[in-house]
Amino acid sequence: MANRTTIEIYTRQKTLLHPLFGAGPAFCQQCQAEVTTLTPESAAGVLHLTGCAISSLIASGRLHAITTPANSLLICGASLLIAAGNNENNLD
Repeated sequence: MANRTTIEIYTRQKTLLHPLFGAGPAFCQQCQAEVTTLTPESAAGVLHLTGCAISSLIASGRLHAITTPANSLLICGASLLIAAGNNENNLD
């Protein structure tokens, strides 16, 4: 009888959010908390997705969008971290 060897590899990914120009703390209505925000372009970079994919995630409610008084769109950092955690499960 032949011996069978099983190799298991466990990895862990850490996502860090750093404040960027044009983004900062804001109140998220869906989270009901003050959160760090990012621009949609930065969120796309964090999740390794396109701008169109970010737009569809906002439309589906997976990412929370926050509109500033200057009508700029920012992404809730809390929802981004959840989406980043689900990124391995075919987010788009």
